[in-house]
Amino acid sequence: MPKNTPHFKSSKFQCPHCRVVSQQRWFDENNASSKVKSIITDSFLDYRKRINHFAQGHIEKFIGELDDNFSQQYRQFIPSNFAIATCESCSDITIWVNKEIIYPKKTSIDAPNDDLSGDIKSLYNEAATIFIDSPKGSTALLRLALQMLLKQIGKEGKNINNDIKELVSEGLSPKIQQALDLLRVVGNNAVHPGQINLDDNKDVALKLFHILNFTADELITKPKELGALYNDVVPENTIEHINQRDG
Repeated sequence: MPKNTPHFKSSKFQCPHCRVVSQQRWFDENNASSKVKSIITDSFLDYRKRINHFAQGHIEKFIGELDDNFSQQYRQFIPSNFAIATCESCSDITIWVNKEIIYPKKTSIDAPNDDLSGDIKSLYNEAATIFIDSPKGSTALLRLALQMLLKQIGKEGKNINNDIKELVSEGLSPKIQQALDLLRVVGNNAVHPGQINLDDNKDVALKLFHILNFTADELITKPKELGALYNDVVPENTIEHINQRDG
């Protein structure tokens, strides 16, 4: 199992909602009564500050009853196979039954490339969220993400086919061209009736998430890293000579 994949009772995993690897707070039959009792006790202790002294004893007796009886009685209302984990990052929850997530429906989809713009990351995460129920819908979103990615690298972002053609004329690697066209063709089939039945071939739709990340890595991340290394290592006067050499 990958390190950050959600698994039962893990204190930290990648949240299926916000995609952030964050701490998780668990609620199940073992700690439900203590958590609820703590809330009630704290509330009544705070309430004691604002009432007359003669009522203090009644509140102390009530809190004592909680300690003696509440824990055992409350456990019967929490199913033994049920648990909830709350994400410390976004405060959203995952619901677990029999040690498996039932909400949201989990997938093995990686997080989006860090160098993608915020809008593209949002589309990617939305596509990941609906993938189980609608691979066709998630693929359509990934096609839109591709269109936005092409715009991020300086193309018009209006016609994917034309943008790919322009990149090829600029010397685009054949493997990246194939990745782009794969996203384009499958995405078109998700939007318009075509020959690829995504409902019967979820594996194809699932692999498109990897393809989008691969494309972002090749077109954005690697050039950025190489440019930073070049500027850090090559002396400035040498860079000027190289620029003069290349016109």
